[in-house]
Amino acid sequence: MMMEEEELEFSEDLEAILHLTPEVQLAIEQVFPSQDPLDRADFNAVEYINTLFPTEQSLANIDEVVNKIRLKIRRLDDNIRMVVRGQTNVGQDGRQALAEAQVAIGQLFGKIKDIKDKAEKSEQMVKEITRDIKQLDHAKRHLTTSITTLNHLHMLARGVDSLEAMTRRRQYGEVANLLQGVVNVLEHFHKYMGIPQIRQLSERVKAAQSELGTQILADFEEAFPAQGSKPKKHKAPDNPFHGIISKCFEPHLYVYIESQDKNLGEMIDRFVSDFRAQGPPKAGTEDGGAVLPSCADLFVYYKKCMVQCSQLSTGEPMIALTTIFQKYLREYAWKILSGNLPKTSSNSGGLTIKSLLQEKEGSEAAKFNVEELCLICSILSTAEYCLATTQQLEEKLKEKVDKTLVERINLTGEMDTFSNVISNSIQLLVQDLDAACDPALTAMSKMPWQSVEHVGDQSPYVTSVIMHIKQNVPIIRGNLASTRKYFTQFCIKFTNSFIPKFINHLFRCKPISMVGAEQLLLDTHSLKTVLLDLPSIGSQVVRKAPASYTKIVVKGMTRAEMILKVVMAPHEPSVVFVDNYIKLLADGNPETFQKTLDMKGLKRSEQSSMLELFRQRLPTPPSGADGGPSFSFSTPTPEQENSRIRKLEKLIKKRL
Repeated sequence: MMMEEEELEFSEDLEAILHLTPEVQLAIEQVFPSQDPLDRADFNAVEYINTLFPTEQSLANIDEVVNKIRLKIRRLDDNIRMVVRGQTNVGQDGRQALAEAQVAIGQLFGKIKDIKDKAEKSEQMVKEITRDIKQLDHAKRHLTTSITTLNHLHMLARGVDSLEAMTRRRQYGEVANLLQGVVNVLEHFHKYMGIPQIRQLSERVKAAQSELGTQILADFEEAFPAQGSKPKKHKAPDNPFHGIISKCFEPHLYVYIESQDKNLGEMIDRFVSDFRAQGPPKAGTEDGGAVLPSCADLFVYYKKCMVQCSQLSTGEPMIALTTIFQKYLREYAWKILSGNLPKTSSNSGGLTIKSLLQEKEGSEAAKFNVEELCLICSILSTAEYCLATTQQLEEKLKEKVDKTLVERINLTGEMDTFSNVISNSIQLLVQDLDAACDPALTAMSKMPWQSVEHVGDQSPYVTSVIMHIKQNVPIIRGNLASTRKYFTQFCIKFTNSFIPKFINHLFRCKPISMVGAEQLLLDTHSLKTVLLDLPSIGSQVVRKAPASYTKIVVKGMTRAEMILKVVMAPHEPSVVFVDNYIKLLADGNPETFQKTLDMKGLKRSEQSSMLELFRQRLPTPPSGADGGPSFSFSTPTPEQENSRIRKLEKLIKKRL
């Protein structure tokens, strides 16, 4: 009954107008959000009814709407009733639960206090147990710190010493790594800078850093000099920055090499066309016999290429450029020098020994004119310049290229090519003069020496030989003034060619009377005098001929004189004649002895007995080192030979 009365009172209270504060209303909306107009705080019944029945026609379903509202009211009443009933025993249950909670809290507080007391006792016990362990732990920590600091100090000291040494040796790669490590170690000693030794190490590191900065800047300035400046010499070890950029372009430098190959090819072609257009240096001018200007142009361009390439790379591209240099040195030697040596009319391939020997005996050989002689001398001088400059080029290339590639620089083949041009040029000059003298020697061998009745002046053939010598030699000497040694070579080679040929023609003079032999002896002496004076013939300045040249002339022409002296000697008694021949000629060849007998005009029957006697009178040959025979004859000294010649001259003058 009481519960029903309470519910009735509660429902009556609900029927009264309920006013809630805005804060409470906001809290309700947050806890129970709703879009129903009935739950709004500003609910207006009239507006709500107008909303449900906006028109008269809508009143037709009023019963349905009323029923829905009644059903909703009923549900709300049931819910309210259940809530009211549920809250009837809440107060009593709450008070009982609160009392139980207070008892539980008291018990929990006691247990916590008991645990705290036990924890305090345990902590005190642990402190007493671990007191010594803590002391040991602190000692270990301090000892570890001390050892670590000592190790760092040792590393710092060694690092500073190594840093200074590497700085002096400019080992920048190693210094870069070491310096960073030293700086990192030094950071551990900032709090110890009050110690003098630590402060001193720090100052040494700063000094090394400063020296490195100055040194590296100086190396950079030297590694990358200003345009046109020359690097200082002191290159310390090789600069590590040298070529560090250009090496990146080495794989592509073949473009530069191919460009130089093309440029040099065009330059050689231009030299050829210029030579054809301008012709050889003119005789009688200052340029006669001078070095061809194209030679200087070629080597100036070579120097420019070498300097450019060395600035780009001193590795494999320099080897490739050297190969290009070799190629065009050979082409210059072939196309400009050898290719422009004068040719004879009888042989388009050039003047050779074979072509000269094929000349008809007794006819005048085609001689080079003055312009052709000047051209040969000019080519010879140019070849000598190329030879010397090529050797210098090889040395410069070896200086520029990397040390590991020096062995691959070799211009010996090209120097040999220029040496061959020099030899060929000298041989052309020798062959020309030699060939010019051939008709005179042929005329000598065909003269009737048996019918000569008295000794007169030198024979016409001697005059012809001397004329050719006086025509050619001064021209050649004047054009080879800058290459004196090659003029001496020309003289030596001509003498070595002319004297044997003269002796061979001398053997063809047969038979020879006593007077004819005396005339030939006079001619031989005249030729000998001319040959001795050949290096300075026609020159206003008389120079003494080189001893090597004089020795060749004296030896060769003395042999010719000795042959004639043997011919002049009576052949009876035979033993005296044979012994005199062996003594004067020191020749154990029976063929030479027979040629001498032919010159005397002896019959074959007389010659056979003389030859047999000659074989018998030859000195016994001593055993040679190889077991074979070797003849030894005493050769008169030049002084003895000159003395004999003077006596012979006196004899000839008396006869005249």
